[in-house]
Amino acid sequence: MSFLQSRAIVLKVTDYGESDKIVICYTQHFGKLKAIAKGAKRSKKRFVNKLEFFSLLDITIVPGRFSSLGRIDNASLVNPFPPLRENYHCYTAAMLVCELVDQWTRENDSDEPLFQLLCWCLHQLATRDSLAETVIFFQIKMLDLLGMGLMLEHCLVCGTLDPAAPAYYFSPAQSGIICSRCRTSDTGLIPLSMAAIKSMQMARSLPLARLHRLKISGKSLSEAATALRLYGNFQLQREIHSWKQFHLV
Repeated sequence: MSFLQSRAIVLKVTDYGESDKIVICYTQHFGKLKAIAKGAKRSKKRFVNKLEFFSLLDITIVPGRFSSLGRIDNASLVNPFPPLRENYHCYTAAMLVCELVDQWTRENDSDEPLFQLLCWCLHQLATRDSLAETVIFFQIKMLDLLGMGLMLEHCLVCGTLDPAAPAYYFSPAQSGIICSRCRTSDTGLIPLSMAAIKSMQMARSLPLARLHRLKISGKSLSEAATALRLYGNFQLQREIHSWKQFHLV
């Protein structure tokens, strides 16, 4: 019998039947995996307090023989990130990040840099006050890793980025910005100030170790969040529900 052993972050947990749970996790070595935890709802020792949202685990999964659904053989808790469960705003931020990873990734598609980015994000949410900035930075870098990054370097039409331009707009359909001179009657365009564009460019270029130094004004933060939320809705063709509970604090 083969086993998959890896460090993992729990993205989602749902009850299944009277005693089982279905767990979706993002693993360091195998990407997103979906597995059933037999007897987890009745467990007094084996799975108790382990299979919780955004917990960091060392996990062993037996792959499914006829489907992608595996079976969790063992799980040991590495870090439950307690602060994320003690504060409502921290909790909703972590839930949003986990839902983003779940919706933007495919099963069995390994991406260790994304796993490391997710671990960094949860640690930042648990230890810092700038929750909204952390979530925005995370999503910008996640999209780059997935090859779905935003095109913010210049206007998609004229190819320039002029600080003197009256305004810029973000197009979720075209994944980039359009200046006011090239704007059409597209009602799907989202206003994006030069300050917001520059902040998002900086978030993309800075390494994680220095990203905490980047500060974004409230207006730019709101613009970036709106652009990222609507971009996700368009590309995924569904709404990320956790955005509704998340507040820019």
